[in-house]
Amino acid sequence: MGKHQKGIAIMCALIFLLPLLMCGCEKEWEPKKITDVNDLGGMRVGVNMGWAADYALTHRSDMELYRYDSTADLMMALNYNKVDAIATDDMSWVLMNKNSTGLVKVEPEIQKTGYVWYFRDKELCDQFNEFIAEFKKTDTYKEFREREDNFNDDYEQPEIELTGKGKTLRVAFDPTSYPRSFVKVGDTELYGFDGEQLKYFANEHDYQLEFIPSTGNDGMMGLQNGMYDVLGGYISVEFKDEAEKLGLFVSDTMDEGTLVFVQKLQDDITVDFDNLE
Repeated sequence: MGKHQKGIAIMCALIFLLPLLMCGCEKEWEPKKITDVNDLGGMRVGVNMGWAADYALTHRSDMELYRYDSTADLMMALNYNKVDAIATDDMSWVLMNKNSTGLVKVEPEIQKTGYVWYFRDKELCDQFNEFIAEFKKTDTYKEFREREDNFNDDYEQPEIELTGKGKTLRVAFDPTSYPRSFVKVGDTELYGFDGEQLKYFANEHDYQLEFIPSTGNDGMMGLQNGMYDVLGGYISVEFKDEAEKLGLFVSDTMDEGTLVFVQKLQDDITVDFDNLE
């Protein structure tokens, strides 16, 4: 066969193969459904980078973790089948579900988690731990847990008058973590589920509280350097080892939540990004 004939033969072969190659490139990856939360068989799972689910699932070898900077990025990845599922905490699931359609929470839960405060001083941390152990036996705490369990994006701050007249505790907190810790427009007071426990503790031990909205890095550095006495706001017990390595004292859990997988219920999901926290 001459050079010219060979060229024609190769061209014909390419023309024949091109549609097959294009089909292969355009074939969409089919997301899998979770049938066993303890064995995902290599599924792709999206998490918010540095959140509790990220820390809790990092050690698992039955999945590939994909970390995203924001919840919006996480939801987009799920919608466009870049991941099979996302993992998050139960309150974030409530907010996602409230502001989206086409999602389903996988049962059962992945695992329990808990929420804590960081302290600069061990004695103060021990004092808080003693308080919270007794507080969990009260009707006030029972009512608190009922409001958490029934949370549906409708957090209302209960009336907790701060009565302390003694030492002032400088409290750094994340102001963007609704409903566990947040601020209202024109106000710097700590609102949210996490703040309730600290306010009751301050009243019990005659402390005054100075609330300082902060970022994660600023809060950690400030606590280490003595600028703050307490740091909190959606801090999971999953971060405990890391905090203790930095010389911080981690409280016992104030209350517990769960980590869950979320998947698409239908082909596409819709998201109200303007209202998604």
